[in-house]
This record gives sequence, C-alpha cells and structure tokens, in this order.
Amino acid sequence: MKCKIKITTIQADYKGKSIFERAASELLISESFSDYYDDDKIETLVFGEALTQGDEFIIRYEENGEGMLGVKTELKFNVKNPSQVSLVRTGEIDSFMSFEAGKRHICVYNTGIMPFEICIYSKSVDNRLLTDGIIEINYLVEIKGACAQKTIFKMEVEKL
Repeated sequence: MKCKIKITTIQADYKGKSIFERAASELLISESFSDYYDDDKIETLVFGEALTQGDEFIIRYEENGEGMLGVKTELKFNVKNPSQVSLVRTGEIDSFMSFEAGKRHICVYNTGIMPFEICIYSKSVDNRLLTDGIIEINYLVEIKGACAQKTIFKMEVEKL
C-alpha cells in the first residue's frame, strides 16, 4: 500500500558517562517529546510503501534530508514480535540499526568513507504501526569515545 510517512526526530547530547563506561540499565532517558523541547527537532515528510512479506511488516521510503538524498530506508519487524525493530539504510550511507527496549546492540554505520560501529541502547520501543500507524523509539546512540546522543524517533504512517 502506498503511504505518506511523517518522521519526527529529536536529538540532544547525553550529559553523562559514556555508554561503554556504565551499565545501560543505569542510564536515564526522558520518556516523551515534551522533555526535549529545547533540543534539535527535525520533521520530514516522505512517501513510500507499507507491506507485509510473510511474518515481516516493512515500511520502505527514500530519504530526502540533507546528506541523505538517494538513501533508501526500510523499517521492519516481525509481526509476532513488534517490540524488536530494525532500520536498514542503503545507498551513499549504509547502516543497520536494531532497537529493542532495555537492550544494547552494536550496529554498523557506513558513511561511504569508512564503516564504524555504533552502540544503541533502546530505552523504549512503542510500536503501534499495525494498529494506529505510529512507532516511537527512545534511544541513546554512541560512537566509542564520542559524546552520546539521546534520540526520540517517531514515525506516523497514513495510507494514501
């Protein structure tokens, strides 16, 4: 099915020790958009498609933000386990990110110049894409040795 996709991302530096320096369970991350009003907020509108292949639900779209032109993105999950979500990008930037509440995943991000590992700790994954057309993921991302960023990713999908 063809769809309209509104993506809202809010990012801010995480003021705390490196994820690698403390247990992920100790990290405090705000739970809602209202806690991030002073931080960087990006809203994007794209058109794509939503489909089911076997037990997998997939949202596909092409990025249109600065530095992302031509990058194809797939957000996907198994309908039997909607709390574990993957985000795969291909093109000038290749990446694979995995989100699962309370879990830490090491993922690969390739800028085209060189790939590097990033650590993602997901505080929450509220996946209501199948019922309400909304997913919200609250997570920390860190490149070892660099400042961590707290991020809220929200996607709203509307059938065309």
